[in-house]
Amino acid sequence: MNEITVFISYSHDSDAHRERVLSLSERLRADGIPTILDRYVEKGSPPEGWPRWMLNGLDKATHVLCVCTETYYRRFRGLEVPEKGKGVDWEGALITQALYDSRSHTNKFVPVLFEKADEPHIPEPLRPQTHYLLDSEDGYQALYDALLDQSGVQPGVIGELKRKPRATGQPLNFGGSKSTPPPASSPALKIWQERLDFMLVEDAICVDPAMKFRLKHLIAEAEDKIRSLGGGS
Repeated sequence: MNEITVFISYSHDSDAHRERVLSLSERLRADGIPTILDRYVEKGSPPEGWPRWMLNGLDKATHVLCVCTETYYRRFRGLEVPEKGKGVDWEGALITQALYDSRSHTNKFVPVLFEKADEPHIPEPLRPQTHYLLDSEDGYQALYDALLDQSGVQPGVIGELKRKPRATGQPLNFGGSKSTPPPASSPALKIWQERLDFMLVEDAICVDPAMKFRLKHLIAEAEDKIRSLGGGS
């Protein structure tokens, strides 16, 4: 399994929100998943500058958690007032471009919520993806399983098909003329001979051991019936 690295994209809505995002990052790290978060940058600013730090972080990450709030949506869409939220504005442009380049065939960008009321604030490019509500342990576990590709149910092994011969019908028989009635056994003999011919063909092409065993018994039964009707040897 490829090593997982998670970049966390969020808006600085409030001190409480920043701390909750930090706690999410720390929980993921405690559970074995490396995270990239702006709070971990030393000396207050990366030497390469924030735009390049964000670009490098998005490139390095296998998954990007987008913590959706009303403020995040506004900044992601570039609708924030000037000089505010430039980080999310930049990340939103990069994420939208990445989705465009991949023709939306990617699970890299994962919308997450701390409040169900923020569901309408998931940016439109992210709405086709499954989002995760992190308001309970079950919600966190669903996200964690998705990151590790261990969601859903492992399908069972496909067994062998249970094939059997198709049922056959009998031809409509109005009987012969009263003056020259045919032998009573003639139609029945013909039907059993046709059945035998069919089963001999099926036996020749059959490769399933269980089906072949059943055909042998059916063939023997048909041969006995034909003999009893005066046909064969």
